Amino acid sequence: MFQRLHIRGAINLSFPDFTAETLARTIPAKTTHVLIYCNNNFHGSPSAFPAKALGAALNISTFVALHTYGYDNVYELGPLLEVATTRLELAGLEAPVRPTAVFRD
Repeated sequence: MFQRLHIRGAINLSFPDFTAETLARTIPAKTTHVLIYCNNNFHGSPSAFPAKALGAALNISTFVALHTYGYDNVYELGPLLEVATTRLELAGLEAPVRPTAVFRD
């Protein structure tokens, strides 16, 4: 799903791959601000972000795991964002094409 659509600059580390070593390689400084998000944070792209039951979302597990490994600046993306209109820059195979500004002299 990450290949289909994600926030530009995001790093994907699958939850089952969380270990002290993989986290240290991915987020070397434990003081780094980490923004986590999952399917339930976006609306409007069901193939890339299929809705999950709230209890099945991984944000809570991810938040707890990151804190357990010593990462204290962890935040969850919110509120629900519309893929077509969010101001966040999205990337991936299904990223919406946004018009570019044309400047004339």
